[in-house]
Amino acid sequence: MTEDEKAKILGKKPTAELFYRLDDYKYSNTPKSRILSGIRELDYDIKGFEMGCITIWTGFTNAGKTTIMTMLAKKTIDQGERIFFFNGEQTKEDFKNNLYIQASTTRDLEIKQFRSSCVFDTFVREEKAVELEKKYGDKIYIYNNEVSKDINTLLFAMEELRKTQKINVFFLDNFMQIDMKNDNVFQEQTEIMEKLRTFAVNKKVHIHLVAHPRKIERVQTRLTLYDIAGSSNIVNKAYNIISILRVDTIKKEDKEYKKLEEELLKEGYDINNTSTVLEVLKTKGERCGLVALKYDKSLKTYTEVPKITSEEYEKRIHTAKTSEKEEIPWKMNYTN
Repeated sequence: MTEDEKAKILGKKPTAELFYRLDDYKYSNTPKSRILSGIRELDYDIKGFEMGCITIWTGFTNAGKTTIMTMLAKKTIDQGERIFFFNGEQTKEDFKNNLYIQASTTRDLEIKQFRSSCVFDTFVREEKAVELEKKYGDKIYIYNNEVSKDINTLLFAMEELRKTQKINVFFLDNFMQIDMKNDNVFQEQTEIMEKLRTFAVNKKVHIHLVAHPRKIERVQTRLTLYDIAGSSNIVNKAYNIISILRVDTIKKEDKEYKKLEEELLKEGYDINNTSTVLEVLKTKGERCGLVALKYDKSLKTYTEVPKITSEEYEKRIHTAKTSEKEEIPWKMNYTN
C-alpha cells in the first residue's frame, strides 16, 4: 500500500501534490524520448514509439506479428537500447535463431536437411553466430516461460530489469499468453491492461503488445479496432494500434483487393510490389494510414516498399480513368 493510499484511509492529506499552477514547472522544448522502427513512413505516421506508451500489434494467424516484433527488437538494439522479450509461444531457441537470421546476409546462412527428407532448416553459420552473440548477448533479456506468467510476476521481472539493466523497451508476445486467474476474463484483461499502461506511463518506457483478433465469422480481410479480442479497455488504453495484413491472403478478383490497391496507390505504393501491409488503426501521432512492406523470405525480415514517382502515379490514374471511364475520387497522399 502506498503512502497516499494510507493517507486516504486515515482521512489525511495525501503526500503528493494534487495540482500544479502553470508556472510551477518550466516549459520544455526538448523532443520526447522515442525509438524509431526504421520504417520511414511508419515512423512519420506514429512519430516513432514514444516512451510512456503502449503500441498494440494485431493481425490474423501467420500475418507476421512475431517476425515484425523480432525485427523491431533488432532495430531497437541498433539504437543503443536493451530490451526485454516475453515469448508466450515461441521457444527461446527459435527466437534466437530468427533474430540472428534477420541480422545476417544470405552469405551468412546455411541450409541443413533433416535426414533424407524434403525438410530443410535455415541457420546462421558458426562464425557469424559468434559475432552476433557478442553484439546481442547482453542486450536482450528473455522471460523464463517455466515460471508463472501472471501479470504481477511479469511486471516484477520487467521492473527488475528496468532498474538493474536500464531496459526501457518491452516486447510482450502475446497478451493472451499472460495467465488469467479470474473467472471474469474481461475484468481481468482490463486490470492487466491498466497495470501495463500504468507501468509504461510511470516508468516512462515503451511496451509493444501483441493482441490477437477475435474470432470473426464473416469473410473479412482487414481488421478494425473492434476486432481485437478481449476487453474494449485493451484498445482504449493503447497509444498506437497497428494491424498487419498479408496481401496474398486476398484474392485479386475480390472487391477488398481492389479497394486495398486503390488505398495503397493513394499512399504512393504499388500493390504488385507489396507482400505485407501495416495499417495504423489508431495513433496519437501524426496520422492513420497504410505502409507497404516487402518480405524477404531468406532473411525473415521486411523492408519498406519504395514509393512510385508522381509521374508513374499520374500515368496509373489516367489508365484507370480510361479503362473504367469514370472519375477517380481519390488523390495521392504525399507525406514526404
